[in-house]
Amino acid sequence: MYVVALVSSWGRLVGLGAALVLTALMTTGQAQAQSQTVNYSASVTVQNTSTVGGWENVTFGTVAAIASPTAGTQASIVMQPITAATTVTQGSGGSDSRLLIIAAPTPGKIMINGAPPNTTFTITPGGTVQLANPANSANTQFDFTPSAVAMDYNPTTDANGDLNIMIGGTLATRVQTGSGDESAGYADGSYTGTYSVTLAY
Repeated sequence: MYVVALVSSWGRLVGLGAALVLTALMTTGQAQAQSQTVNYSASVTVQNTSTVGGWENVTFGTVAAIASPTAGTQASIVMQPITAATTVTQGSGGSDSRLLIIAAPTPGKIMINGAPPNTTFTITPGGTVQLANPANSANTQFDFTPSAVAMDYNPTTDANGDLNIMIGGTLATRVQTGSGDESAGYADGSYTGTYSVTLAY
């Protein structure tokens, strides 16, 4: 009786174990078969153009100017972009042109905002342009050649994507023509023109 009962109990245990294994396998199979797919959105905004603001115009202050009808080395004022230091050269080599500073020149400023942070820019000033007196086309014009450097000589935007650029350059007299436009020399008045600076990264 004892042995029979033991065998019978062992059989029940074996049967119960098999049932548990089968249930576990079925449960595992059901868990592995479950899946779920979810969809989310991806996007990007392109901003290749930075905001250029805070523009301060270049001014060569107030000068006394004399034009020469004879070609040669023209009188000039070279203004450094950051320090505003100036170098004045009078006409030579046949030119009697003259420039004398009465009120000091002031560099211009360009402020770049919203550019990529910590990015190095290439700063390329445009070519020579003419500054003319809009009140009288007979007045001789000036040549202005811009120069540009970053505020701290490092043309790299800060962590906010900002960069300040200072503008200086050379102001030079032109040859006074014999008649027509630019034949009257330099009369009192304001002489203005438009120059360009290309900013790239």
